[in-house]
Amino acid sequence: MNEVPPASDAATSEAAQASRLIRGLVIGTVAGVLVYAAFLAWADLDAVRAALQQFDVSLLAPVLAVVLLGYAVRFLRWERYRAVLGIELDRATSLRIFLSGFALTVTPGKLGEAFKSVLVKEATGLPVAHTAPVVVAERLTDLIGLLILVALAGMRTSQHAWFYGLAFLAVVALLLVVGSPGLTWKSLSLLERLPFGRRITPALEQMLSSTRAVLTPRELPLAIVLATFAWGLECLAFHWILGGFGVAAPDFLMSVTLFAGPLILGAVAIFTPGGLGVTEGTMTALLVAEGFAKSVAVSATFLTRLCTLWFAMAVGLVALACHRRCRNRGRRAAA
Repeated sequence: MNEVPPASDAATSEAAQASRLIRGLVIGTVAGVLVYAAFLAWADLDAVRAALQQFDVSLLAPVLAVVLLGYAVRFLRWERYRAVLGIELDRATSLRIFLSGFALTVTPGKLGEAFKSVLVKEATGLPVAHTAPVVVAERLTDLIGLLILVALAGMRTSQHAWFYGLAFLAVVALLLVVGSPGLTWKSLSLLERLPFGRRITPALEQMLSSTRAVLTPRELPLAIVLATFAWGLECLAFHWILGGFGVAAPDFLMSVTLFAGPLILGAVAIFTPGGLGVTEGTMTALLVAEGFAKSVAVSATFLTRLCTLWFAMAVGLVALACHRRCRNRGRRAAA
């Protein structure tokens, strides 16, 4: 039976979470403002404004629709992982927790999505170490999905194929290490000898054990297919955005490269919140290299990030508010 924390402890926990959430939002927002201000200064504000005025705003509805469909596909992966680890939640609560993870999207390496593990602990009593591997598995399969998309798009060109090949091999090597109990045991044995190792080794061992459960050869193929399809939908959204400026847009496969490549670099640059600056800079540079005017390149990058990164954060905040309201209603009913 799941343990329900006392009301005072729950209130303290929620207050701490709210403080961290606000701090993360402020840092991410300030970083975003600074990054976009720099891009506007580089591309000329008036030119960017003129480019945005030319954009076909009727495309925003289908763009956001396919982005939401991508979230639905990724939710299917979350549900599969939840079943594998035995996380018992009703479907509505599970959906709210999954979407709430987007609230901290603008964090280094999207590690803020580990917030889902905290919400699961509140709802079920399961330790964070038991559910955190789901976030790790999601990030790894997302990266593999993006690499697959770039590889498929690269069939039309060999540019930078070596870079994505090395990145793919690095991810596969990491999966092999995580999936090997022998290597895991040796690593933990070495860690336990360190002064702080004894305190973190038990939780880390449980986390790696759970990680292996969701990264088995049986589970990986479906997760990778779902990730590839979900990110492919966002590539389609980006392709539509490029076409909305009334200029000759690249074909879809080139759009995949122009979108997925910068996302991979932003994910690798875990020191930046949500890949801010790295993703935008790479995307803009690639668009300019493809012949887009600087104002159109910056405008397309801004709209793309608005409909993906910042839209995800907005969805997460709404879902988190709904989740908190439902939790409070349940507590009052129980009282």
